[in-house]
Amino acid sequence: MKYNKLTITIILSIFILPLMAVSAEKSIDKLKFPPLNKQEMPQIEKIVLDNGITLYLLEDHELPIINAVARFGAGEYLSPSDKIGLAAITGKVMRTGGTEKMKGDDIDAALEAVGATIEVSIGNTSGTTRMNVLSEYVDTGLELMADILRRPIFDPDKIDLEKTTQRSSISRRNDEAIDICIREFRKIVYGSNSPYARHTEYATVDNITRDDLIDFHKKYITPENVMIAFWGDFKKDEMIAKAKNLFGDWPKGSGKVAKLPDVSYEFKPGVHYVQKDNINQSKILLGHIGGYTGDPDYFAMVVMNNILGGSFGSRLFNEVRSKRGLAYGVGGNYTSNIAYPGFYYNYCFTKSESTVVAVEGIIGEIKKMQIIPPSIEEMRIGKDGYLNSFVFNFEDKGDIITRMMEYDYFGFPNDFLFTVKENIEKVTPQDVMDVAKKRLHPEALQIVVVGKGDDFAKPLATLGAVDTIDATIPTGEAKPEMGASPDAAAKGMELLKLAAKAVGGVEKLSKVNSLQNKGKMNLVTPGGEFTLDITATTVFPDKSKDILVTPMGEMITVINGNSGWMKQGQNVGPIPDAQLKESQKEFFRNIILILRTADNPSYEVGLLGIEQLDGKPANIIAVVSKDDQTSFKLALDVQTNLPVGVLYFGETGAGPANITEIFSDYRDIDGLKIAFAKKVESDGQKLADVAITECLINPEIPEGFFDMPE
Repeated sequence: MKYNKLTITIILSIFILPLMAVSAEKSIDKLKFPPLNKQEMPQIEKIVLDNGITLYLLEDHELPIINAVARFGAGEYLSPSDKIGLAAITGKVMRTGGTEKMKGDDIDAALEAVGATIEVSIGNTSGTTRMNVLSEYVDTGLELMADILRRPIFDPDKIDLEKTTQRSSISRRNDEAIDICIREFRKIVYGSNSPYARHTEYATVDNITRDDLIDFHKKYITPENVMIAFWGDFKKDEMIAKAKNLFGDWPKGSGKVAKLPDVSYEFKPGVHYVQKDNINQSKILLGHIGGYTGDPDYFAMVVMNNILGGSFGSRLFNEVRSKRGLAYGVGGNYTSNIAYPGFYYNYCFTKSESTVVAVEGIIGEIKKMQIIPPSIEEMRIGKDGYLNSFVFNFEDKGDIITRMMEYDYFGFPNDFLFTVKENIEKVTPQDVMDVAKKRLHPEALQIVVVGKGDDFAKPLATLGAVDTIDATIPTGEAKPEMGASPDAAAKGMELLKLAAKAVGGVEKLSKVNSLQNKGKMNLVTPGGEFTLDITATTVFPDKSKDILVTPMGEMITVINGNSGWMKQGQNVGPIPDAQLKESQKEFFRNIILILRTADNPSYEVGLLGIEQLDGKPANIIAVVSKDDQTSFKLALDVQTNLPVGVLYFGETGAGPANITEIFSDYRDIDGLKIAFAKKVESDGQKLADVAITECLINPEIPEGFFDMPE
């Protein structure tokens, strides 16, 4: 699972810091250590090319390795609101989608052959391309890196693959309660439409096209927005020559990217609740907007934060967790950014019953921070938390040089870290008190709770008026266009009637009360393809029973009107609500039901036009339910009018996606034409093939056939 920085900080506080606390019981404070060596900045040379690219160079011959990082000022904040995810997908497919000279898979092979790596990623505010290569293969690595940066071709197949990955990530985003908590907290602090808080949805991913990626790259990833750092086993003059040769003729673009957007924030209290009934402990974040790294009181904020909630000896840890036993994990942080404000948060994981009491305990400690001065020991802890780790800022040459690029981009002095260290050493208890009064707002905290409210010992409303957040993931299904033009509606209805006639006629279709198909399903999974025996029985209008024979035994899925059940082995239980709803949509898409009631007033139809389906032209008809706005597209062969496919947004093993079912191999059964073959695809990727071996119309259905076993 991918974790963000806030999640990692919280995990470290829960699992690592308590172990450190045990070790601290030994009198390590009595040990004497010599002073640390003075840290000095290495000599990094900077050169600006004629096209605007800034080069940073640092020789380091300790290992036969050369590293490079290109920083470009192209972030997700530049993506349109209806195409969130564009920047991230652009970055990924720059790397995987190949270049004008080499396919993406060939780049993988070339890098693997020399033990090198190149990765591209684009985040909210900027992007990076990273290269690591043995010095003897530096020319190969640099040429590939330059091609990836300058000349990506954005292979459509790799775009589809990355969009599928994005959809899969969206489908899992509510699995962990803490992820929900962090996501909703950010939206409350920055605003749901802020680029610092917004996130991808199925619809925004679906809106992204190859042309969008090409335009994003052309507009934003240009020399005047690029800085490149090199460090490792090279001679400076030789590396400068290589860089000029590969990047010096890169034409300038349309100019500097737009500056990061401002944040508007109003301090006010709020209590926000997300219901999650499958957990027995609450995940809680409470806080408000934070500050800038360049704030004059940044240094006192660092010390104050460490005293309040930033370490195992903090006030929150000692009082809420250790003394009162109200939390499994508790802490906090006052975050700061260079170009936009960070946010202040306290987190708490507690059993459901103590949710409100734990929040009250945290608020109490925040208030005490403003009126009770820190002790000598607290000041030592507050400063040492930063000063003792200061040396690690210079442990890795890559961290040093990339930090310098960041400072240069935003106009910070290169020695800013030394300024921070010197000023933290000067912070006094009064400074801590003053900054707590200025920066902390216990009366205006935004509180986000994810948990099972029925188990709270005290009602959440004790803390204030409760705003209930619906964190349900939008399906991404496009809202259907109701009210087709009279001409489109008439043509669509005419084609439906022709399709009914082509299949066998409305009279024969109306006599179909049930249908049973037996056959083979070839299922495509990440682990390979599997062929399963399947028996699918449908009783119109709303009952079905599917039996799959797998290597692990039978799997039975039953839909019985507004309920359903599943059985695997000896395990029997109700079908999940989401699967029940999806199965009910399948009835709406059933070809026999649609064609035998072509003039049904409960839905509308409209001809959309002719499109290619599986390499052949087809009339595409939109079919829209008036009752619940469910919709799909029906494809009819332009010559025979037989149904050749349905297109819709539905569930796949990797999450919701655009699905296409393609019908073929029509055979005559009792005067009706039935498709004996079906291919299922998702965004061009095959999911399954179904081959029917036997089709029975109106088979005998035993009594209790759909009843759930006791």
